[in-house]
Amino acid sequence: MRYRSIFQALEHIKRSLPLILLLRKPDLSFSFAVKQQADCVGGSEKDSEITPLEQTMADNNGGKNGLLLYYNQFSFYSQKVVMALYEKNLPFETRDIELTGEQYKPWFLQINPKGEVPVLQDTGKIIPDSSRIIDYLEDNFSNGDTPRLIPIDQGPEVRQKINHFRDLIDTINGNVLTIGSMIHPELATGSKKVPFIAPVRKQLVNADKNSADNLRKYAQENPDAKEMLLEKAENQEKKREKLLNKDEFLKICQQAEKVLDEVEAELSQHTNGKQNWWLCSDKFTIPDISLTILLLRINQIGMEPFFWTDGKRPNIEKYFNRVQERDSYKKTVPGTFSLIKTIFKNQAPLILGVSIAAAIALIVGGWFVVRKIMRK
Repeated sequence: MRYRSIFQALEHIKRSLPLILLLRKPDLSFSFAVKQQADCVGGSEKDSEITPLEQTMADNNGGKNGLLLYYNQFSFYSQKVVMALYEKNLPFETRDIELTGEQYKPWFLQINPKGEVPVLQDTGKIIPDSSRIIDYLEDNFSNGDTPRLIPIDQGPEVRQKINHFRDLIDTINGNVLTIGSMIHPELATGSKKVPFIAPVRKQLVNADKNSADNLRKYAQENPDAKEMLLEKAENQEKKREKLLNKDEFLKICQQAEKVLDEVEAELSQHTNGKQNWWLCSDKFTIPDISLTILLLRINQIGMEPFFWTDGKRPNIEKYFNRVQERDSYKKTVPGTFSLIKTIFKNQAPLILGVSIAAAIALIVGGWFVVRKIMRK
Protein backbone atom coordinates (compact mmCIF):
# COMPACT_ATOMS: atom_id res chain seq x y z
CA MET A 1 0.00 0.00 0.00
CA ARG A 2 2.87 2.35 0.80
CA TYR A 3 4.34 2.00 -2.70
CA ARG A 4 0.93 2.39 -4.32
CA SER A 5 0.41 5.66 -2.43
CA ILE A 6 3.76 6.95 -3.66
CA PHE A 7 2.93 6.19 -7.28
CA GLN A 8 -0.52 7.72 -6.87
CA ALA A 9 1.08 10.87 -5.50
CA LEU A 10 3.48 11.01 -8.44
CA GLU A 11 0.62 10.58 -10.87
CA HIS A 12 -1.28 13.36 -9.11
CA ILE A 13 1.71 15.69 -9.49
CA LYS A 14 1.91 14.83 -13.18
CA ARG A 15 -1.79 15.51 -13.75
CA SER A 16 -1.86 18.70 -11.67
CA LEU A 17 1.22 20.42 -13.11
CA PRO A 18 -0.51 22.08 -16.11
CA LEU A 19 -3.30 23.37 -13.90
CA ILE A 20 -0.86 24.65 -11.29
CA LEU A 21 1.03 26.56 -13.94
CA LEU A 22 -2.13 28.12 -15.34
CA LEU A 23 -3.60 29.11 -11.99
CA ARG A 24 -0.40 30.60 -10.63
CA LYS A 25 -0.98 33.76 -12.62
CA PRO A 26 -3.87 35.40 -10.74
CA ASP A 27 -5.03 37.68 -13.52
CA LEU A 28 -4.89 35.13 -16.33
CA SER A 29 -7.45 36.24 -18.90
CA PHE A 30 -7.36 36.63 -22.66
CA SER A 31 -3.59 37.03 -22.66
CA PHE A 32 -1.12 34.18 -22.56
CA ALA A 33 1.68 36.02 -24.30
CA VAL A 34 4.79 36.95 -22.37
CA LYS A 35 4.59 40.58 -21.39
CA GLN A 36 7.37 42.65 -22.88
CA GLN A 37 8.11 45.52 -20.51
CA ALA A 38 6.96 48.88 -21.88
CA ASP A 39 8.00 52.25 -20.47
CA CYS A 40 6.19 55.41 -21.42
CA VAL A 41 9.21 57.54 -22.25
CA GLY A 42 8.73 61.29 -21.92
CA GLY A 43 10.75 63.84 -23.86
CA SER A 44 13.77 65.44 -22.23
CA GLU A 45 14.90 69.01 -22.80
CA LYS A 46 17.27 68.04 -25.57
CA ASP A 47 14.63 66.12 -27.55
CA SER A 48 11.60 68.23 -26.65
CA GLU A 49 10.65 68.52 -30.31
CA ILE A 50 9.69 64.81 -30.23
CA THR A 51 6.22 64.19 -28.83
CA PRO A 52 5.69 61.44 -26.21
CA LEU A 53 3.63 59.49 -28.75
CA GLU A 54 6.38 59.70 -31.37
CA GLN A 55 8.97 58.66 -28.80
CA THR A 56 6.84 55.71 -27.65
CA MET A 57 6.28 54.57 -31.25
CA ALA A 58 9.99 54.79 -32.01
CA ASP A 59 10.91 52.87 -28.86
CA ASN A 60 8.36 50.14 -29.52
CA ASN A 61 9.68 49.54 -33.02
CA GLY A 62 13.33 49.87 -32.07
CA GLY A 63 13.65 52.91 -34.31
CA LYS A 64 13.04 50.77 -37.39
CA ASN A 65 10.66 51.42 -40.25
CA GLY A 66 8.07 48.81 -41.20
CA LEU A 67 4.87 47.30 -39.89
CA LEU A 68 4.45 46.81 -36.16
CA LEU A 69 1.28 45.15 -34.90
CA TYR A 70 0.11 45.71 -31.33
CA TYR A 71 -1.99 42.64 -30.70
CA ASN A 72 -2.77 39.64 -28.58
CA GLN A 73 -2.28 36.27 -30.22
CA PHE A 74 -5.54 34.90 -28.77
CA SER A 75 -7.60 38.01 -29.55
CA PHE A 76 -10.48 37.42 -32.00
CA TYR A 77 -9.95 40.68 -33.89
CA SER A 78 -6.16 40.52 -33.75
CA GLN A 79 -6.25 37.13 -35.47
CA LYS A 80 -8.11 38.64 -38.44
CA VAL A 81 -5.29 41.10 -39.03
CA VAL A 82 -2.57 38.50 -38.52
CA MET A 83 -4.18 36.21 -41.08
CA ALA A 84 -4.50 39.10 -43.55
CA LEU A 85 -0.81 39.96 -43.12
CA TYR A 86 0.18 36.36 -43.81
CA GLU A 87 -2.17 36.14 -46.79
CA LYS A 88 -0.52 39.22 -48.26
CA ASN A 89 2.99 37.88 -47.55
CA LEU A 90 3.88 41.03 -45.62
CA PRO A 91 6.77 41.06 -43.13
CA PHE A 92 5.77 42.53 -39.77
CA GLU A 93 6.84 42.78 -36.16
CA THR A 94 4.52 42.20 -33.21
CA ARG A 95 4.15 43.67 -29.76
CA ASP A 96 2.10 41.48 -27.41
CA ILE A 97 -0.41 43.36 -25.28
CA GLU A 98 -1.75 41.65 -22.18
CA LEU A 99 -5.50 42.17 -22.08
CA THR A 100 -5.53 42.23 -18.31
CA GLY A 101 -4.93 45.97 -18.07
CA GLU A 102 -1.91 46.72 -20.24
CA GLN A 103 -4.23 48.10 -22.93
CA TYR A 104 -5.25 50.83 -20.46
CA LYS A 105 -1.74 51.89 -19.54
CA PRO A 106 -0.99 55.54 -20.38
CA TRP A 107 1.59 54.62 -23.01
CA PHE A 108 -0.88 52.44 -24.93
CA LEU A 109 -3.75 54.93 -24.59
CA GLN A 110 -1.48 57.38 -26.41
CA ILE A 111 -1.45 54.96 -29.31
CA ASN A 112 -5.12 54.00 -29.18
CA PRO A 113 -7.32 56.10 -26.86
CA LYS A 114 -9.95 53.34 -26.97
CA GLY A 115 -7.57 50.90 -25.29
CA GLU A 116 -8.22 48.15 -27.83
CA VAL A 117 -6.18 45.80 -29.98
CA PRO A 118 -5.24 45.37 -32.74
CA VAL A 119 -3.43 48.54 -33.74
CA LEU A 120 -1.08 48.74 -36.71
CA GLN A 121 1.90 51.08 -36.72
CA ASP A 122 3.37 51.79 -40.14
CA THR A 123 6.40 53.92 -39.36
CA GLY A 124 4.73 57.22 -38.34
CA LYS A 125 1.14 56.15 -38.99
CA ILE A 126 -1.22 54.57 -36.48
CA ILE A 127 -4.22 52.56 -37.71
CA PRO A 128 -6.65 51.08 -35.12
CA ASP A 129 -9.54 48.62 -35.64
CA SER A 130 -9.20 45.33 -37.54
CA SER A 131 -11.40 46.37 -40.48
CA ARG A 132 -9.57 49.64 -40.96
CA ILE A 133 -6.20 47.89 -40.74
CA ILE A 134 -7.15 45.32 -43.38
CA ASP A 135 -8.42 48.10 -45.67
CA TYR A 136 -5.15 49.99 -45.13
CA LEU A 137 -3.12 46.92 -46.05
CA GLU A 138 -5.26 46.35 -49.14
CA ASP A 139 -4.96 49.97 -50.27
CA ASN A 140 -1.24 50.33 -49.67
CA PHE A 141 0.24 46.84 -50.13
CA SER A 142 -1.25 45.11 -53.18
CA ASN A 143 1.38 44.61 -55.83
CA GLY A 144 4.06 42.15 -56.86
CA ASP A 145 4.25 39.33 -54.34
CA THR A 146 1.53 40.94 -52.22
CA PRO A 147 -1.78 39.52 -53.47
CA ARG A 148 -5.05 41.38 -53.29
CA LEU A 149 -7.75 40.30 -50.86
CA ILE A 150 -10.34 42.08 -53.01
CA PRO A 151 -9.63 41.05 -56.63
CA ILE A 152 -10.03 43.83 -59.20
CA ASP A 153 -9.99 41.53 -62.22
CA GLN A 154 -13.14 39.50 -61.53
CA GLY A 155 -15.82 42.09 -62.21
CA PRO A 156 -18.20 44.19 -60.12
CA GLU A 157 -20.44 41.24 -59.22
CA VAL A 158 -17.67 39.45 -57.34
CA ARG A 159 -16.60 42.67 -55.63
CA GLN A 160 -20.18 43.35 -54.56
CA LYS A 161 -20.46 39.83 -53.17
CA ILE A 162 -17.19 40.24 -51.27
CA ASN A 163 -18.37 43.47 -49.67
CA HIS A 164 -21.75 41.95 -48.81
CA PHE A 165 -20.37 38.87 -47.06
CA ARG A 166 -17.68 40.84 -45.30
CA ASP A 167 -20.25 43.19 -43.79
CA LEU A 168 -22.59 40.29 -43.02
CA ILE A 169 -20.05 38.12 -41.20
CA ASP A 170 -18.58 41.06 -39.31
CA THR A 171 -21.95 41.66 -37.62
CA ILE A 172 -21.15 38.64 -35.41
CA ASN A 173 -19.12 39.64 -32.38
CA GLY A 174 -16.79 36.76 -31.55
CA ASN A 175 -16.10 38.07 -28.05
CA VAL A 176 -19.83 38.15 -27.21
CA LEU A 177 -20.21 34.55 -28.40
CA THR A 178 -17.18 33.57 -26.33
CA ILE A 179 -18.36 35.00 -23.01
CA GLY A 180 -21.97 33.97 -23.63
CA SER A 181 -20.94 30.37 -24.21
CA MET A 182 -19.20 30.35 -20.83
CA ILE A 183 -22.08 31.96 -18.96
CA HIS A 184 -24.45 29.42 -20.55
CA PRO A 185 -22.24 26.29 -20.90
CA GLU A 186 -25.23 24.06 -21.70
CA LEU A 187 -25.21 25.63 -25.18
CA ALA A 188 -21.54 24.79 -25.77
CA THR A 189 -21.56 21.00 -25.81
CA GLY A 190 -18.50 20.47 -28.00
CA SER A 191 -14.96 19.89 -26.80
CA LYS A 192 -13.13 23.02 -25.69
CA LYS A 193 -9.84 23.83 -27.39
CA VAL A 194 -6.77 25.83 -26.41
CA PRO A 195 -6.84 28.44 -25.04
CA PHE A 196 -10.36 28.00 -23.62
CA ILE A 197 -9.64 25.20 -21.17
CA ALA A 198 -11.54 25.05 -17.85
CA PRO A 199 -9.40 27.35 -15.64
CA VAL A 200 -9.19 29.93 -18.41
CA ARG A 201 -12.96 29.92 -18.91
CA LYS A 202 -13.42 30.52 -15.19
CA GLN A 203 -10.98 33.42 -15.26
CA LEU A 204 -12.69 34.95 -18.31
CA VAL A 205 -16.11 34.84 -16.69
CA ASN A 206 -14.71 36.50 -13.56
CA ALA A 207 -12.90 39.09 -15.66
CA ASP A 208 -16.10 39.92 -17.52
CA LYS A 209 -17.98 40.24 -14.23
CA ASN A 210 -15.42 42.71 -12.87
CA SER A 211 -14.74 44.51 -16.14
CA ALA A 212 -16.96 47.56 -15.56
CA ASP A 213 -15.49 48.20 -12.09
CA ASN A 214 -11.97 47.84 -13.46
CA LEU A 215 -12.72 50.27 -16.28
CA ARG A 216 -13.89 52.86 -13.76
CA LYS A 217 -10.65 52.33 -11.83
CA TYR A 218 -8.61 52.86 -15.00
CA ALA A 219 -10.70 55.98 -15.72
CA GLN A 220 -9.54 57.52 -12.44
CA GLU A 221 -5.93 56.61 -13.22
CA ASN A 222 -6.09 58.11 -16.74
CA PRO A 223 -7.78 61.54 -16.62
CA ASP A 224 -7.15 62.16 -20.33
CA ALA A 225 -9.11 59.00 -21.23
CA LYS A 226 -11.61 59.22 -18.38
CA GLU A 227 -14.70 59.98 -20.48
CA MET A 228 -14.00 57.18 -22.95
CA LEU A 229 -13.30 54.61 -20.22
CA LEU A 230 -16.43 55.52 -18.28
CA GLU A 231 -18.47 55.10 -21.46
CA LYS A 232 -16.88 51.69 -22.01
CA ALA A 233 -17.76 50.72 -18.44
CA GLU A 234 -21.41 51.67 -19.00
CA ASN A 235 -21.54 49.72 -22.26
CA GLN A 236 -19.93 46.72 -20.58
CA GLU A 237 -22.63 46.68 -17.90
CA LYS A 238 -25.36 46.74 -20.53
CA LYS A 239 -23.71 43.97 -22.53
CA ARG A 240 -23.23 41.79 -19.47
CA GLU A 241 -26.82 42.26 -18.34
CA LYS A 242 -27.95 41.11 -21.77
CA LEU A 243 -25.63 38.10 -21.80
CA LEU A 244 -26.79 36.93 -18.39
CA ASN A 245 -30.28 36.50 -19.86
CA LYS A 246 -30.26 33.15 -21.65
CA ASP A 247 -33.11 34.16 -23.97
CA GLU A 248 -31.15 37.23 -25.04
CA PHE A 249 -28.03 35.17 -25.69
CA LEU A 250 -30.10 32.70 -27.72
CA LYS A 251 -31.25 35.62 -29.88
CA ILE A 252 -27.60 36.48 -30.53
CA CYS A 253 -26.93 32.84 -31.47
CA GLN A 254 -29.96 32.79 -33.74
CA GLN A 255 -28.75 35.92 -35.50
CA ALA A 256 -25.41 34.18 -36.04
CA GLU A 257 -27.30 31.19 -37.43
CA LYS A 258 -29.01 33.42 -40.00
CA VAL A 259 -25.61 34.67 -41.13
CA LEU A 260 -24.26 31.13 -41.37
CA ASP A 261 -27.39 30.03 -43.25
CA GLU A 262 -26.57 32.58 -45.93
CA VAL A 263 -22.95 31.44 -45.99
CA GLU A 264 -24.08 27.81 -46.27
CA ALA A 265 -26.39 28.68 -49.17
CA GLU A 266 -23.57 30.43 -51.02
CA LEU A 267 -21.15 27.54 -50.48
CA SER A 268 -23.79 25.04 -51.69
CA GLN A 269 -23.76 26.75 -55.10
CA HIS A 270 -20.11 25.93 -55.67
CA THR A 271 -20.63 23.13 -58.18
CA ASN A 272 -19.76 22.53 -61.83
CA GLY A 273 -16.10 23.47 -61.62
CA LYS A 274 -16.42 25.66 -58.56
CA GLN A 275 -15.79 22.94 -55.99
CA ASN A 276 -12.46 24.51 -55.02
CA TRP A 277 -13.83 28.02 -54.68
CA TRP A 278 -13.68 29.84 -51.41
CA LEU A 279 -16.66 31.88 -50.23
CA CYS A 280 -16.99 34.43 -53.04
CA SER A 281 -14.42 33.45 -55.63
CA ASP A 282 -11.63 31.09 -56.53
CA LYS A 283 -9.45 33.60 -54.66
CA PHE A 284 -9.15 33.76 -50.87
CA THR A 285 -10.64 37.15 -49.98
CA ILE A 286 -11.42 39.35 -46.97
CA PRO A 287 -14.73 37.65 -46.08
CA ASP A 288 -12.86 34.34 -46.05
CA ILE A 289 -10.63 35.76 -43.31
CA SER A 290 -13.66 36.91 -41.31
CA LEU A 291 -15.38 33.55 -41.78
CA THR A 292 -12.27 31.55 -40.88
CA ILE A 293 -11.63 33.37 -37.61
CA LEU A 294 -15.32 33.15 -36.69
CA LEU A 295 -15.44 29.39 -37.31
CA LEU A 296 -12.18 28.98 -35.41
CA ARG A 297 -13.59 30.74 -32.36
CA ILE A 298 -16.86 28.78 -32.49
CA ASN A 299 -14.82 25.58 -32.61
CA GLN A 300 -12.54 26.63 -29.74
CA ILE A 301 -15.42 27.48 -27.38
CA GLY A 302 -17.21 24.20 -28.13
CA MET A 303 -20.21 25.61 -30.00
CA GLU A 304 -19.71 23.82 -33.32
CA PRO A 305 -22.48 21.28 -32.48
CA PHE A 306 -24.85 24.22 -32.09
CA PHE A 307 -23.91 25.70 -35.46
CA TRP A 308 -22.76 23.10 -37.97
CA THR A 309 -21.89 19.51 -37.01
CA ASP A 310 -24.01 16.36 -37.53
CA GLY A 311 -25.07 17.48 -40.99
CA LYS A 312 -26.57 20.79 -39.83
CA ARG A 313 -24.46 22.89 -42.22
CA PRO A 314 -22.26 20.41 -44.11
CA ASN A 315 -20.70 22.92 -46.49
CA ILE A 316 -19.51 25.11 -43.63
CA GLU A 317 -18.06 22.06 -41.90
CA LYS A 318 -16.26 21.10 -45.11
CA TYR A 319 -15.03 24.68 -45.55
CA PHE A 320 -13.60 24.79 -42.02
CA ASN A 321 -11.78 21.48 -42.48
CA ARG A 322 -10.31 22.75 -45.74
CA VAL A 323 -9.20 26.17 -44.51
CA GLN A 324 -7.25 24.62 -41.65
CA GLU A 325 -4.77 23.33 -44.23
CA ARG A 326 -4.03 26.85 -45.42
CA ASP A 327 -0.57 28.14 -44.52
CA SER A 328 -1.88 31.46 -43.20
CA TYR A 329 -4.25 29.63 -40.85
CA LYS A 330 -1.45 27.51 -39.40
CA LYS A 331 0.69 30.60 -38.81
CA THR A 332 -2.16 32.60 -37.29
CA VAL A 333 -3.57 30.10 -34.81
CA PRO A 334 -1.42 29.57 -31.70
CA GLY A 335 -1.45 25.94 -30.63
CA THR A 336 -0.84 24.07 -27.41
CA PHE A 337 2.93 24.32 -27.80
CA SER A 338 2.69 28.10 -28.04
CA LEU A 339 0.62 28.22 -24.87
CA ILE A 340 3.04 25.95 -22.99
CA LYS A 341 6.03 27.93 -24.24
CA THR A 342 4.66 31.28 -23.10
CA ILE A 343 3.60 29.88 -19.73
CA PHE A 344 7.09 28.41 -19.29
CA LYS A 345 8.67 31.79 -20.02
CA ASN A 346 6.35 33.50 -17.57
CA GLN A 347 6.59 30.90 -14.83
CA ALA A 348 10.15 29.55 -15.13
CA PRO A 349 10.94 29.78 -11.37
CA LEU A 350 7.79 27.86 -10.46
CA ILE A 351 8.42 25.23 -13.13
CA LEU A 352 11.93 24.77 -11.83
CA GLY A 353 10.64 24.41 -8.28
CA VAL A 354 7.93 21.94 -9.22
CA SER A 355 10.38 20.00 -11.40
CA ILE A 356 12.79 19.68 -8.49
CA ALA A 357 9.97 18.53 -6.21
CA ALA A 358 8.84 16.00 -8.80
CA ALA A 359 12.41 14.78 -9.26
CA ILE A 360 12.81 14.30 -5.50
CA ALA A 361 9.52 12.41 -5.37
CA LEU A 362 10.67 10.17 -8.23
CA ILE A 363 14.00 9.49 -6.52
CA VAL A 364 12.33 8.64 -3.22
CA GLY A 365 9.76 6.46 -4.96
CA GLY A 366 12.45 4.70 -6.94
CA TRP A 367 14.47 4.08 -3.80
CA PHE A 368 11.51 2.34 -2.14
CA VAL A 369 10.98 0.20 -5.24
CA VAL A 370 14.67 -0.82 -5.34
CA ARG A 371 14.61 -1.71 -1.63
CA LYS A 372 11.52 -3.86 -2.17
CA ILE A 373 13.14 -5.70 -5.06
CA MET A 374 16.40 -6.30 -3.11
CA ARG A 375 14.48 -7.75 -0.15
CA LYS A 376 12.81 -10.39 -2.29
